[in-house]
Amino acid sequence: MNENSRNLTLDDDPQVATEPAQRDTSGGDKAWLWANWVLAVLTVPAAALVMIFALGAVMSTAACSAQQCPDLGPHGISFGVLFYGAPVVAAVVIGLSFFTARARWGIAVPLAGLALLVADVVTLAVTVVQ
Repeated sequence: MNENSRNLTLDDDPQVATEPAQRDTSGGDKAWLWANWVLAVLTVPAAALVMIFALGAVMSTAACSAQQCPDLGPHGISFGVLFYGAPVVAAVVIGLSFFTARARWGIAVPLAGLALLVADVVTLAVTVVQ
């Protein structure tokens, strides 16, 4: 008797043995791991899009002066943080995913990174684009 044959049940025919159906739970874990890494890697192109959007937003204000556009720009947070923070967020998400990808809550890391990148675009859109 081994681990696989411990729970055998016998039918009316003594030569036919059936095992109860065993559920393979490793497939679901692999799906979460793949989803985690896909989202983590997607932060890189998302960060590139944030930087392109930021450059476009700033270039669209090239003709503005303080008199023409008095409420232009983010107040309280510098443009450098919004611009250079995007690739830092992507790098931190990928770095942390090496440690958290197999954890049950590990998918929160890339989701939080993507949320920060979306917040970055929203902040740029509200403060710079007119």
